[in-house]
Amino acid sequence: MKTKLLLFLLPVLILKINAQQKIFDFSSNPTSFTKFNNNIFFEASKEETGYEIWKSNGTTENTALLLNMNVPLGYNANKILSTGSTVLGGKLFFIARDNKSRGEIWKTDGISETVKVTDFINGRVEKLTVVGNSIYFLMKTSNYVLQVWKTDGTKEGTVLVKDNLPIWNKPTFEGKCNGLFMFTFQVVGTSNSRLWRSDGTSEGTFPISEEMDGNGSGPGGTASFTQYIENGNKLYFVTRNYMFETDGTSENTRNIGSLWFGLANYSDVIEANGNLYFMFYSADSYLLQISKFGLNDKKITLVYSKQGQKYFYPSNLIKKDNSLIFCGPNSEFGTSLQKMNLDDYAISNEEELSHDAKESIAFLGYQNAAIIFNINENEYFVTTGINEKDEKAGYIYNNNLQTIEKVDALYNVWDAISFNNSLYYSKDNKLWKYANNLSIPVIENKSSLSFYPNPSSDFINVKADNDVRFESFQIFDLNGRMIIGEEFGLNDKIDISKLSQGAYLLKAKVNGTLISKKIIKK
Repeated sequence: MKTKLLLFLLPVLILKINAQQKIFDFSSNPTSFTKFNNNIFFEASKEETGYEIWKSNGTTENTALLLNMNVPLGYNANKILSTGSTVLGGKLFFIARDNKSRGEIWKTDGISETVKVTDFINGRVEKLTVVGNSIYFLMKTSNYVLQVWKTDGTKEGTVLVKDNLPIWNKPTFEGKCNGLFMFTFQVVGTSNSRLWRSDGTSEGTFPISEEMDGNGSGPGGTASFTQYIENGNKLYFVTRNYMFETDGTSENTRNIGSLWFGLANYSDVIEANGNLYFMFYSADSYLLQISKFGLNDKKITLVYSKQGQKYFYPSNLIKKDNSLIFCGPNSEFGTSLQKMNLDDYAISNEEELSHDAKESIAFLGYQNAAIIFNINENEYFVTTGINEKDEKAGYIYNNNLQTIEKVDALYNVWDAISFNNSLYYSKDNKLWKYANNLSIPVIENKSSLSFYPNPSSDFINVKADNDVRFESFQIFDLNGRMIIGEEFGLNDKIDISKLSQGAYLLKAKVNGTLISKKIIKK
């Protein structure tokens, strides 16, 4: 049962701090965020430098160049720091330019030591993959020749594994399975691909799948396989019509069953509750489907299929508690944030995000799809694809309160990352921080809504004069991290006995309105 309380809006003094905080100015939008050693690393440029690697602990005073690599002015960002970097032996390995090369492998401890590992790559490598105690990478030496390399993180320990692999286009997957380096690329003279494995030796590097066609939703077009996901000692992936499973050997690379027929424009996969969930989206038919693969019973089941009335934004899959969160079509010809219960696969529409998705001839994931990622325990950043005005809207979704808020400051965000329970993002050539606690209205003095005693060591009582719904509350520390969040019970008391001494922000939902109060635990 929910308690009834009254909130008088007019006599309440509301103090509101801007939720958007500028961290640093650049001459380009920071891009390719990655986290390491309690810092954010990213690519950005200033007027006096080319695109260099920067690091920040989230404050203005501690945002600086990692190392002046003397990148020539006029060079664009590699934009592969977030997708191509990796960690081995407590060091961050990444690919970056300097004044002698378009891209080499570097390593850093993030504090005082940043050194170059290679001097021969010259921008021909885009991804680094850790398998055991080695980092593997693929390098094209010509239009049709691919090499497999590995390194222990030293110049002398960087060795060629396999040469003269005939390739078309770029490698489309680099990962691992069962202690092996796994990779996929297009077969010369065909529109098919094959999956390869390597144990770090020339003789142990060979293809383990037949030549097969992809489904069109991967980075390499119709030739590439998609939705690679490692689970246990198995790797799963999807071709044009089927899902495959492998342990890294030819004899145990097998067809599991059909998932989707034909081409797709977008796809994703996630593990949840002992199952794999595969998403497919067709921008031609406006069809979104999700299938479940049971890791124990090996059965494939279609659990969601919905056809939109017009073009809408799909998104990646996110697991929260016993649900999957994603974007799908609604009955009003738009895109809604949806939640699927993993017990009965019932769908709840949280709220419409867009009614004007911009349809494109060439579907590009970062422009045409929505993106969802977790900021902290209960908050998610949601950004749509571009609309008819070529804008990308930004939202904060709170799973605990079941609210979604459109935030003007988060429109047209260039790139973003969750760091220390806050959202950091680039926009207008600046690095910004957004934290929901920065925009909490603080109730003072004349409100008839009372919280007492305050300060308190154990319980805070809640009292008001008349009947208005008091629905839920959350308590945040001053860094924006949620400490407590639940619905009220009959006793109108908030238990703060387990909190450490100090100041907190109490955020309450009253008649659908979010208010807050500064409280002190003594």
